Amino acid sequence: MNKKGRSFKPILVIILVLLVSIPTVWLAIVRMEGTAPALDVKLESPYIGKSRTVSISVSDSGSGIRKIWMGLLVDGREEEILQRTFPSAGFFAGGKEKTVDVEATISPQDLGLSDGKGMIRIVVWDYSLRKWGKGNQVYLEKEIQIDTQAPTISVISRRHNLNQGGSGLAIYRLSEVCPVSGVMVGDRFYPGYPGHFKDPAIHMAFFALDYTQGKQTHLAISAQDQAGNQSTKGMVYHINARSFRKDAIKLSDRFFNSKMPDFEPYFPEMAGESQLDLFLKVNREQRTKDYQKVNGITVQTEKQVFWNGAFSRLPGSANRARFADHRTYFYNGKVIDRQVHMGIDLASTAHSPVPAANNGKIAFTGNLGIYGNTVILDHGFGLFTLYSHLSHIGVSDGQMVDKGQIIGKTGMTGMAGGDHLHFGMMIHQTYVNPVEWWDAAWIKNNITSKIENAESE
Repeated sequence: MNKKGRSFKPILVIILVLLVSIPTVWLAIVRMEGTAPALDVKLESPYIGKSRTVSISVSDSGSGIRKIWMGLLVDGREEEILQRTFPSAGFFAGGKEKTVDVEATISPQDLGLSDGKGMIRIVVWDYSLRKWGKGNQVYLEKEIQIDTQAPTISVISRRHNLNQGGSGLAIYRLSEVCPVSGVMVGDRFYPGYPGHFKDPAIHMAFFALDYTQGKQTHLAISAQDQAGNQSTKGMVYHINARSFRKDAIKLSDRFFNSKMPDFEPYFPEMAGESQLDLFLKVNREQRTKDYQKVNGITVQTEKQVFWNGAFSRLPGSANRARFADHRTYFYNGKVIDRQVHMGIDLASTAHSPVPAANNGKIAFTGNLGIYGNTVILDHGFGLFTLYSHLSHIGVSDGQMVDKGQIIGKTGMTGMAGGDHLHFGMMIHQTYVNPVEWWDAAWIKNNITSKIENAESE
C-alpha cells in the first residue's frame, strides 16, 4: 500500500467513529435526557363540592409531553378522572407538544363517591427514551375534602321592619364554616360576619335598602361553604315605602365664580369652556368618581362593633337638606341638571366643631372632590359615617376616636355654597337615612334588642 493509502485509513476510521459516536452522543444527551416534566395544578381550595374544575399546566422543553393521567382516591377506591396521550413527532424528534394546558372536572356524586377526605393523584410522562422508553415522569398528590352538602341557615332575628332608604340587621346561625354569607336585598349583597358572639356559628349582617328599593324588594339570607355549595333562607320582613322630598337648587353666576375655579384642575380639558359646562362636568362626572372612591374606601371594614347607643348629630344645627332629596338644578330659569342628595346637610355657626357621631376608626381623611375636605369613620361591620365640606380636619387615618371627640370643623370646601356639614351614613356601599341612627328608640327596637336576644341563644 502506498503512503497515500496508508494516510487515508486513519481519516476513514475517524469518520466512521464520528458517524457512530455523534448519533450515540445525541441519543444519550437529547433522547435520553433525564429531566422530568414541569407540572402545575391550579386548585383554589382543597374542597370539592358537587362539581369542581381542576386546571393542569404541563411543560417539557426536552422530549415533549407523552401522557397525562389523573385519578381520585377516596376510601381506598380510585376513580380515573383524566387520561390524555399526546402525539409523537417521530423517534428522533420526541413529542410534538412541549406545553399543554388541560382541565378536568370532578363530580363526586356522578362517580358514586361519598363525602370525606380524599386524594388527587396526577402523573405526567415525557417522550424521553429513559426507563426502556417509558420516559421521565412527575408524580403529584393533593389532599382534598369532598363536601356536596349545602350549609344550613337558621335565622335568629325573627322580624325585620324596614324603611325604604333605611337600615336593618339580620342575625343567623350557619351549620358549617362559610367564607361567604350575608343578606341579599334585591340584587345587592351585604356580607355577614362571625365574631361578635361567643358562638362562632352565629353571624351578624347589617344591610340597607337603597332609596330606590320599595315594598317589592326581595330579601333573603344566603351562604356559600368552602366547597362552593350554596343555600338561601327566607326572612320575615316588612318594608315601609317612602317618598322623598323634591328640592329646587337655583344657581347663579356668583356661585359659579366662587366655586368653579376650584375644579378647573380636575378637568384641564375644559379650559376655555363656560363655567356652566364645567359645573355640569363636575356635578355629573366628578360626583360619580367621588361615589366610586367612597365605595372603594368602605369595601374594607373592621369585624367588630365599635359604636354604642344612638349616633349624635352636629350640636345646635338645623337641617338644610335631607336624605335622598331629589334635586333639580336651575340656571337662568332653566333646568340644567338633576341629582339625588345622599346625606343630610346640617348648618350651625361658621367653623363649628364637628364631633364624631359615635365610636369608631378613621377610614379616610382628605379631599374628596365635590365633598371637599372629608372624614370617613368606620364603626364596624360595614357601618360608616361621612363628614364633608370641612374647613379643618383634626384626625388622621387609622386613628380610634370616641363619640363626641372633635374630628374637624364645618366649612364650605368642595361644592358647598355656604358653611355647613354634609353628614352621610353608609352600610357597606349603600347610603342610608341617618335619621334612624339618631333615634335611640329605633336603635333599640331594630338593632340592639336583636343582638341581646341572640346573646341569650
